[in-house]
Amino acid sequence: MTSTAPNPLAAAAAGFDAVWQGALDAIRPGACVAEQLENMNDEAILRVLDELGAVQHAVEVLAARVTGAIALRPSPTRRDGTLVRAAGYANPGVMVSERWRVARARGAAIAEVGAAITQPRGLLGELEECPFPAITSALEPAASPESSNTDAVPDDTHPSSDGGTPKAPLSVDGAAVIVRELRNAGRICSRGELQAASVIAVEHAGHAPLQDVTRIAKLVRTRLDQDGREPRDELLRRAERCTIHELPTGMTLLRAELAPESAAFIRAGLDALIGATHRKPHFINPDTTDPADQPDGSGHPMPDGPTLIPIDRRRAIALTETFRHLAGCNAAATELTPVTVIIRTDHDTLETGLGTTTIDGIDEPIGPGALRRLAADANLIPAVLRGPSQVLDLGTSTRLFSRAQKLALAERDGGCAWTGCTHPPSFTEAHHITWWSQGGPTNLNNGILLCPFHHHRIHDDHWTITIQNGIPWFIPPSHIDRHQTPIRGGCIHLAA
Repeated sequence: MTSTAPNPLAAAAAGFDAVWQGALDAIRPGACVAEQLENMNDEAILRVLDELGAVQHAVEVLAARVTGAIALRPSPTRRDGTLVRAAGYANPGVMVSERWRVARARGAAIAEVGAAITQPRGLLGELEECPFPAITSALEPAASPESSNTDAVPDDTHPSSDGGTPKAPLSVDGAAVIVRELRNAGRICSRGELQAASVIAVEHAGHAPLQDVTRIAKLVRTRLDQDGREPRDELLRRAERCTIHELPTGMTLLRAELAPESAAFIRAGLDALIGATHRKPHFINPDTTDPADQPDGSGHPMPDGPTLIPIDRRRAIALTETFRHLAGCNAAATELTPVTVIIRTDHDTLETGLGTTTIDGIDEPIGPGALRRLAADANLIPAVLRGPSQVLDLGTSTRLFSRAQKLALAERDGGCAWTGCTHPPSFTEAHHITWWSQGGPTNLNNGILLCPFHHHRIHDDHWTITIQNGIPWFIPPSHIDRHQTPIRGGCIHLAA
């Protein structure tokens, strides 16, 4: 399916039908959908799900194009402005949400992308360039070359650059995030600067989960808005709110809206206290566990009972413990845990005050003023990039990952390295890719951060992990993907 296809949705539907027919059991195809799905093998039903996602993507892109076209149509009476308003809708997003019966945010995202990829007409009726051509191209799926070797791990940071793994199209939700963030910086940037920034955002967003696309879009917007960063920080601080409301169920709703520099301490503090409350340190110390009891033989403990408690429940417990201590309650479960806040910046930003500074676990970047305030108020760990650092490769003589190595792994992986996993570093274990008992060295290229659930997946389902140019790649077993196509993991960092 390409942008030149007369009906990309029809092409996607035909592709789905071919995959569905190929997935049916040759002996017992089934009389209805439920029976057909029941008789499909594991690999086939996963292929059906993937192809269904391609159809859904085609529907949303076509919906964005249709919405963009409707938004530009004048009212039939020429008195109500546009066709959207003449039909009784305040804006195109409301039109989509009401006609499709979906959430307003969903309709707004589709309408926003539609406006970004639709060519407007000039005063004389001529077609003009759409606002974001790079996003228009990124929404279209790339063709997969039949002769490509998908068994090999790409050795470039961009999976599609080697011609083996086709680049996944940008999702409509991801496109909406990029457009929204770039338009926030549009008041101080030219159209050419915005288009160049969209190219950078799209290049880094390929194969990325939505939460990573959001972080990338914010970083790109911050680079454009260097002069506006400080006022934005001040506006965010002034907008901080905390409300407490008792619900009819008897529960109390605590809602806080915090600026990035405030949220950093709350998030890091709760995560640290969660580990202490459940007797799980910030990073697991293998000395506390018998190595013989561990499946990988490296001494890293595997999940136990307390780790099955949902994260939001554990955060609620940690929040309660914090205020019990403030009240001087002797019944609190544990002493308050020291909090580590990692601020990520580069040497040029420290010298010039211009550039991007981020806080571990917080998507929204901060400005130099907020950085200085944080440095004055607390003990922090600065992660200064492209500067001198500690020795991080220790070889095979040392079994345990050092604290410096764990912080470096946290910088590289951003938490659990499994793609799409949102667990922060405090919920992860430093795992030897090649087990230490089998000669695997204790260095960064043989280390990875994994949450307990995905640690289990690696062992139980026999996934393979490899590190290429500092990027972790997860290779599924053949019973899940017979092509064993590598999946990028870790945290995506915006190139300088």
